[in-house]
Amino acid sequence: MRIRMLAVVMATALVTAACGGSDGGSTAGGGSGSSAGPADEDAVLRFSFGTPAGSNYDPATTTNQFVNVYLYPVYDRLVDVTPEGELQPMLAESWEFTDGDRTLRLTLREGVVFHDGTPFDAEAVKANVDRAKSLPNSSLKADLAAVTEVVVVDERTVDLRLGAPAGSLPALLADRAGMMVSPAAFGNPDLDLQPVGTGPYRVTEHQPGVVIRYERSADYWAPDVQTLGGLEIQMQLDPEVRLRAVSGGQADATQLNPDQVEAAEGPGITVESAPSLGSFTLFLNKSGPALSDQRVREAISLAIDRQGISDALQAGRCTPSTQLFPEDYWAHNPDIEAPEYDPDRARELLAEAGQQDLALNAVVINVPFYTAQLEAIQAQLAEVGVDLTVTSLEPTELLSRFVGGEADMYFSNWPGATDPAKTVATLLSPQGTLNPGGYSNPEIDRLAVEGLSATTQEDRAPSYQELSEVMVEDATQIVVCNATNTFVHTEQVSGLESTLTGLFDFRGVTVSA
Repeated sequence: MRIRMLAVVMATALVTAACGGSDGGSTAGGGSGSSAGPADEDAVLRFSFGTPAGSNYDPATTTNQFVNVYLYPVYDRLVDVTPEGELQPMLAESWEFTDGDRTLRLTLREGVVFHDGTPFDAEAVKANVDRAKSLPNSSLKADLAAVTEVVVVDERTVDLRLGAPAGSLPALLADRAGMMVSPAAFGNPDLDLQPVGTGPYRVTEHQPGVVIRYERSADYWAPDVQTLGGLEIQMQLDPEVRLRAVSGGQADATQLNPDQVEAAEGPGITVESAPSLGSFTLFLNKSGPALSDQRVREAISLAIDRQGISDALQAGRCTPSTQLFPEDYWAHNPDIEAPEYDPDRARELLAEAGQQDLALNAVVINVPFYTAQLEAIQAQLAEVGVDLTVTSLEPTELLSRFVGGEADMYFSNWPGATDPAKTVATLLSPQGTLNPGGYSNPEIDRLAVEGLSATTQEDRAPSYQELSEVMVEDATQIVVCNATNTFVHTEQVSGLESTLTGLFDFRGVTVSA
């Protein structure tokens, strides 16, 4: 992966490339898989995905960090991001900071309508931003915190007035904060399950926990990326079942775990790997008497054999690291040394902290690939005197157990975010979703504000690189390794590209007859 600072306008990719340039031209469809024949414009792509969406498809209120896979087909965003990390126009043809960087002015695309016929215009943007900021259960308040007022200048121009610097805002508008819902649908009692956006596809059927089906939306504004007759996103936790579905013809594509690559290789299917912002991470509840002590957190980090876990359980495809931001990403700090494995030092630190016989508990999704990694960590911690209880849970219970403070640790693959500011806000701000107990580090808080004070990635990078160093020194969470995203598809599929956060939006994907 090479994301060069001068070549990238802003922050990270969450969506595959869509409508590059003000004319809505597609930058998607560049995947390396080759079609076996002419594209079938009526084909339905069947994608098997490992995280159920739950029962909420409202961009403003959902908290599922992987739900975007289900939202991308329906909801266009104000801004798009390519797989290489470059911001692109989508519903906003252009944007600029004005008034000393205290206003973000958006110029909107003309002739776009929501699926229910409601026009997309500046009033619709204002309604969406105001709603996301005011809903009691909004999950977007942190993303839009800097916005103090939304001013409609004219039908195609809207100003986001800012009360504080917000260099991350354009990138955040390429995520759920920029997904536009029809204002006429705000009051729909079934909006959570029947989303109404401006995207290329619309939901026709939803079987919770099983499948969501989509059909092509009529009169879409960018027909060159609306290359399928429909989509079928199957929900299947078991990665082996997903792989068998592709090889057996029940699905066209799915993601792979690193240890599945060799088994997936064979005639008729294509395995692809792509850069990722994902990191296998042990998230910590730092409010307890033990984990509030930096020495204990550092001891846990030193007790983990990262290379051993990568080699044994990830086929060596996960790069050992202590940083959330991977190598060659602009927020990565190249001066931080490679992670240490030092159980002797871990024991010393635990003794200094008076925690020689420490008992902790951790939760993990009930998928063998994830459970095996946490159990390996469990065994390594036992060698330094930490008794870790591991509990495997269904996805619906997993986060609530950790966020509610019942678990000391939570092991998962952090997929990354559209901007480092969102990562910091989610994991390290006192109100962060994955920061139970409201841990706060004044130096991190200072650098987080500093990282927003500029509007260019080049000017922001030093703050986030320094922030990475503080995160590692304070052991705010325990990163095990930086992941590579791997996926598989049949030879009939072309143009399927993975984003840096390991998701897909399916624009420009084709299936041959």
